Amino acid sequence: MRLLIAAAALLFCASALPVSARAPAPVISGTTDIDGHVVRYAIAHLDRLHVRVVLAHDLVGRTDSLANMANHYHALAAINGGYFEAYSHRPIKNLIHTMVVDGTLVFKGDVGSILYFDRANHATIERIPLRIEGSLDGSLAYPNNWYAYWLNRLPGDGGETITIFTPAWGAQTGLDGGPQVQVDGGIVTAIADRSMPIPRNGYVIYFRGEERVAEHFRVGRRAEYYVVRADGGDLGPFAQAWEAMGCGPQLLVNGRAFADAAAEGFTDPKVYGSVERSMVGVSRDGSELIFATSSGTLLQMAEIMKRLGAYDAMNLDGGASSGLWAAGRYLTKPGRNLASALVVQ
Repeated sequence: MRLLIAAAALLFCASALPVSARAPAPVISGTTDIDGHVVRYAIAHLDRLHVRVVLAHDLVGRTDSLANMANHYHALAAINGGYFEAYSHRPIKNLIHTMVVDGTLVFKGDVGSILYFDRANHATIERIPLRIEGSLDGSLAYPNNWYAYWLNRLPGDGGETITIFTPAWGAQTGLDGGPQVQVDGGIVTAIADRSMPIPRNGYVIYFRGEERVAEHFRVGRRAEYYVVRADGGDLGPFAQAWEAMGCGPQLLVNGRAFADAAAEGFTDPKVYGSVERSMVGVSRDGSELIFATSSGTLLQMAEIMKRLGAYDAMNLDGGASSGLWAAGRYLTKPGRNLASALVVQ
């Protein structure tokens, strides 16, 4: 561990963090200059802390200040999460990327990569395309197989959808129309064309334009859904993910700059420009989780994360969402409320 710290410190040159700053406390934080970029950082020792992915007000699609989320969880450090529909005028602002909270998938995204942790804080960053499949009475054969497009996502004004709403959405779906199929304890308990209560031990499936699939559901039937890789591969270690924050693109893969936004499905030109950014990375030995905010391009941020000691790193939401909290105060204050955050306690 000391050799790794010393090696990382050599990368900094004169503007680097002093070696003495990297050892004693569970979290060290501050501001430095790297290649002309002002960088605010927090470095957490994972063997002494607990990592959590948190939602604003503990519900998908709501927003709150980063400070409130950090204080609510007594965080030693916190950074903003992934992209979300920040400019939507609707009260619920959809997430964009996959999230797992306390071992439960609360949102399935289809763009970017995922930083995830098992219960021992072992971290991995990779692109994992997901899809949702379902069964009735234990059968995945037609007509008992079904599918869902989304999990906990507010539908748009038109188009077809099958969306699963779990307790992470709230007490009710809050949506008119349907059909809406309530599943409690794995059993279909009600079907109606109106807003349905979401069971604490279950979910509600909302159908629009896919009524032919809904026709196979009956009260009393067993219903289950499964999250699988969209490319048919094995979920691998992600099946054991306890906390997961999606965003991207990846900045470093095995110590080398990656930053291929198009390969991860990003089309917004803002992702490619020189903007305010937030980043998260993991050291080569997996002992340190590195938060940072700065301004620049993806490749410039990849170099900054490498100089901070990251071996694998990922871009997070930026611009007005960019925010970093440590030692009870903002190092970088976001310009708006956020939908999610990554915190260490």
